[in-house]
Amino acid sequence: MEKQMQAWIQTIRQLFSPEELTRLARKTGLIRRQRSLTAEAFLTLCAWGDGSLAKQSLQRLCAALTLWHGCSLSSEGLNQRFTDRAVAFLREVFFLLLLHQRPLLWFTIQTYRTCFTRLRILDSTSFLVPADYGEEDQGSVSPGAKIQFEYDLLSGTCLHLGVQSANDSDARFAYHVQHTILPNDLCIRDLGFFSVAALAEIDARGAYSITRLRSDMKVYIKENGQWKEWDWESMGHPLGEGEAIEVEHVYIGHERLYVPRLIFRRLTAEEWQKRMCKKRKKEKGRR
Repeated sequence: MEKQMQAWIQTIRQLFSPEELTRLARKTGLIRRQRSLTAEAFLTLCAWGDGSLAKQSLQRLCAALTLWHGCSLSSEGLNQRFTDRAVAFLREVFFLLLLHQRPLLWFTIQTYRTCFTRLRILDSTSFLVPADYGEEDQGSVSPGAKIQFEYDLLSGTCLHLGVQSANDSDARFAYHVQHTILPNDLCIRDLGFFSVAALAEIDARGAYSITRLRSDMKVYIKENGQWKEWDWESMGHPLGEGEAIEVEHVYIGHERLYVPRLIFRRLTAEEWQKRMCKKRKKEKGRR
């Protein structure tokens, strides 16, 4: 335990200088004047890799601060540090860590800001819950719940955070939040959120979208005033593994929704096997 903690503190010091963390703490209001609890100590406590923060009592956490950082702090004093200012501090640290790992991220974000109001990333994750939670949280196989999270990459803010039954569809959640879409927003969503109606609504609000297309969705091209259905198989046959083609000005679904650009990519053998494995696992769970 001692060696692990020392290694963790050393890792933090390699990523951030004490002065840098203090600056962020003052910027977010976590630290307003000289205190025994330093920004480095608070970050070490919150980001400790064993995930035990929420399971420890305030007394044990204060003891850890004293042991590893020489901080003398009462339980109530530490309790008062867990505020919105602490969340803002950790958010700033996380964003700075992204910049350390991706030096071009900052310039990329600045470029996006000239084009889009927000870069909205919506995704979900499901997990099992104890069986005695009741039928309302029943998943497809066993009791489960789903977390929906939408994040604006440009501002670093959470747009939506919801918990629902694992049976609830992603597309339905997207429908309930579509009224918050602003002109020039860019909405990035995975296949589970796909809906022609949702794409039409995004377009009607003057926003943009990037999404995956369902394999059973019909695609049309208009030639000489006539509708021509896109033959997926013949289009993909000449492509090698991992190769892609880009088609402009197509229409999807029986609604003939206009899509300015569609990218068609052939999977590699490894990607195909992973898809098939995932599909078989999903089908097995439904039996």
